[in-house]
Amino acid sequence: MYGEDSFSLQKEVDRWKKGFIEKHGDLNLLEIANGEIEVAELRSNISSLPFLGEKRLIILKDCLKKAELKEALADIPSSTVVLIAETNPPDKRTSLFKHLSVVATVRLFLPPKGAQLRTWVERRTEFHEGHIDGNAAAYLINICGENLWNLDNEIQKLCLYARGESISIEKIEELVSGNIQESIFKMIDELSQKRVAEVLRLLRQLQEQGEDAGFVFSMIARQFRLMLEVKALLEERYNPNMLASRVGIAPFVANIVSRQCRNFTYGELRKVMSGLLKIDRRLKTGLLELSAKNQDHYLLEIERLFVA
Repeated sequence: MYGEDSFSLQKEVDRWKKGFIEKHGDLNLLEIANGEIEVAELRSNISSLPFLGEKRLIILKDCLKKAELKEALADIPSSTVVLIAETNPPDKRTSLFKHLSVVATVRLFLPPKGAQLRTWVERRTEFHEGHIDGNAAAYLINICGENLWNLDNEIQKLCLYARGESISIEKIEELVSGNIQESIFKMIDELSQKRVAEVLRLLRQLQEQGEDAGFVFSMIARQFRLMLEVKALLEERYNPNMLASRVGIAPFVANIVSRQCRNFTYGELRKVMSGLLKIDRRLKTGLLELSAKNQDHYLLEIERLFVA
């Protein structure tokens, strides 16, 4: 299992673990993260018979960077199930990935977009024993962005707040802070006017407010992606309502994005998106550090992109 949708991927891993423990207990469950095991030891664990049970479940998280892993996976007994979960994009050119593509069931997890994301919000709300309609779901997405972890967190809070009532736009406005979205809108406006100092001030202000740097980055990337899409559609003479439907955003957001993208050339938008993709790639390949305690390097990379 692999893909950019780390939320759904983790939930699938949790489902496997829960199902296994309910049927076989946890004595024969082993989790290994980031390749923190020698190949010989892993091979031994895979080939070992279950202890007082019928099956063993071994979960490997983000371990495909170990090229030697292919040796350990060469001979898996029928009593052992190996579940591989990769949150970083695997190199499909490697012999290990090609081998797994043939001998294993491969699942790709991509984050939902547009109408699929609104449906995801509605279903996730039902999971947390709440109710939300499509318009309110779209409004929540526009305020919180497309990060599923953040959305799920806000959905849980809203379900508790609603106390069995339907989650309306008014309830979302009462409980969910839209400051980050407003700050991103303002940041883009300032950037279009080349007021870089104000852009950096807003970025640091978000950090001081305790906003996660990774979430801020995803919101900035989303806004520039939307501007590229909308700019192309405006040239095809789409009006704001048509834009909102085509791109999958609320009409008021379509109006803001339409105004903002007119202040950038295609070249400027592509340059920023290229820089954002490079930062994302460096993060996923471990070349850029990001942790809850240390987000300065990450923010510095974003600042450099805006200053350039």
